[in-house]
Amino acid sequence: MSDHCEAPAEAPREGASQTPTLVLVGRPNAGKSSLYNRITGGDARVGNFPGITVDVLEAPLDHEGRALRVVDLPGLYALAANGDDAETDEGVARRFLDNLAHEKTPTVLVQVMDATCPALGLRLTRDLLARGTPLVVIATQSDVLAAQGRSLDVEALRKALGVDVRVVSARDPDAKPTVLSAALAALDGAPPPRARSFDPDALGREVLRDAPRVDDEALAARARTERIDRWALHPTLGPLLFVLLMGGLFSAVFLVADPASNLVDAAVQALINVVGRRLGDGALRSFVVDGVLGGAGTVLIFLPQIVVLTVAMELLDASGYLARGVFLVDRLFRRAGLSGRAFVPLLTGHACAVPAIAATRIIRDPRERLTAVLVVPLMTCSARIPTYALLLSAFFASRGAWFRAMVFVALYVFGIASGFVASAMLRRSRTRGRTLPLLLEMPRYHAPDARVVARAGWRAAGRFVRDVGTTILAASALLWALLNVPMPAAFDHAGDTHTMPPAVARVHHSVAAGLGRALEPVTRIAGFDWRINVGLMGSFGARELMVGTLGVITGLEDVEDDDGALATRLREIRRDDGTRAYSTATGLALMAFFVIACQCMSTVAAVQRETRSWRWAGFTLVWTYAVGFALAVLTYQTARALGL
Repeated sequence: MSDHCEAPAEAPREGASQTPTLVLVGRPNAGKSSLYNRITGGDARVGNFPGITVDVLEAPLDHEGRALRVVDLPGLYALAANGDDAETDEGVARRFLDNLAHEKTPTVLVQVMDATCPALGLRLTRDLLARGTPLVVIATQSDVLAAQGRSLDVEALRKALGVDVRVVSARDPDAKPTVLSAALAALDGAPPPRARSFDPDALGREVLRDAPRVDDEALAARARTERIDRWALHPTLGPLLFVLLMGGLFSAVFLVADPASNLVDAAVQALINVVGRRLGDGALRSFVVDGVLGGAGTVLIFLPQIVVLTVAMELLDASGYLARGVFLVDRLFRRAGLSGRAFVPLLTGHACAVPAIAATRIIRDPRERLTAVLVVPLMTCSARIPTYALLLSAFFASRGAWFRAMVFVALYVFGIASGFVASAMLRRSRTRGRTLPLLLEMPRYHAPDARVVARAGWRAAGRFVRDVGTTILAASALLWALLNVPMPAAFDHAGDTHTMPPAVARVHHSVAAGLGRALEPVTRIAGFDWRINVGLMGSFGARELMVGTLGVITGLEDVEDDDGALATRLREIRRDDGTRAYSTATGLALMAFFVIACQCMSTVAAVQRETRSWRWAGFTLVWTYAVGFALAVLTYQTARALGL
């Protein structure tokens, strides 16, 4: 994703070097995904190619008894090297093709070109011809071209390029044999193409012929697009409509996903109850139920959100509207070193950072994508709400409801502001580099291909369970050990806990409690004692667990449904000298810490998945914890100085 996390380019997947490879390349929105699914039947998997951090889809294919491999590279605009672009989609594609050439893998490039605007695709064709690799050009969307009353002069294009050119529609079952026959003919018999000098714009105009009469359907489609764009691209109403649409879509996504998540949660809880009864009491039951199954539940509860959000983004993108929305908000986001494409993941981050980080895949610039991944955790997600509610009721109970509401809104605003500030700082430091210009095509509005959208959701689900889920399970097991394994007697300073309930006493004697007491001399300057330190450790599993962990420590085990008792208990806790352990300054410091700190193992796992680097996951933890703690110290000391 960035030059900071990339390994040197290596060979393609071992064992594939002698398998003839068909590599699909093309511009975004050229119909490449639809054609890929038509050829492979949707049998795709994400290739784990060394040194590559964006998804490269691949699928094995048996064609007339001949084993082939079909690879779908990311959408790109050019292959020519241009400065510091090693981590762009173009740089990734170029390095991937270089690897194939180095391994002498039999390769044919299949360029997918939008037949309705060939001039744009011919710019990429010029770069592909310069490589000297067998090439065929597949002009897609022939049905759209025909509906517009236009045709492509295939013979003129073949003569100008010196390679085979075919016109297909990805919706037509005959597209598969047409593409494969042309590709294998180029691979087996045609001489390597030679670089040619031509003007893409002039050639595009020459080969695109208008029919004497455009049919009524084509005219209606053009009129419909122009009519919608008068509102969608209006300088005042356009941005407002985009924000309202995205807000509505954002709400709808989670309204649809929440019932599915609740069903998953109910199923996991039922399984936990069954397993718990069979295992009885003891450490094994606690580990399996709370550590393993609890972690699996965390993974599965996120799954509906991931799938629904992926499908929603695919629908927006395929319909043609997302490109227009990105254009509308681009100028605002440029001030923070981002582009309009970052709007969707940052908005989604206010519900959950995990699907929001996955949504950064719509950002083409790798440095911008990395920046968005690193700042998404600053958005005020829904998991922070229980902790904020607890702190507001515990430390601002004497204030009116309006005051507490204003503090709550301020936390949201501060999260957004900190995200923009952090983005601007990162773009000048860790993720600095040449910013790619925003290149967009305004495609016509059209109905998305349901199969392509559904398969995108399926791939997102598999990717999340495979990559993020394993990390969450491991982290859940570690957190269980910290909260349940007793501290060695020589380092245990819990004191007498015989009068406490067993669950409370176990936490008081745990490794987490020992670590919390060891950290207290440092965290005291922010108003955090060992209890809060343990609560923060427990909330790393999920931010909302802060409430339950503090409840167990203070002797209240069932606080999920009513945190009023816990708020009262926190106000009553006293130090040895009789003074209150927690003041308003403590509550303000905790809220300041939670606004910044990436206090969620699922988010860390998502960062690692998208960057394919534990280095960036660790960097996210370090910088958010360091800044969050510094802000907590500043808030606590300032509040004390003001007598709060």
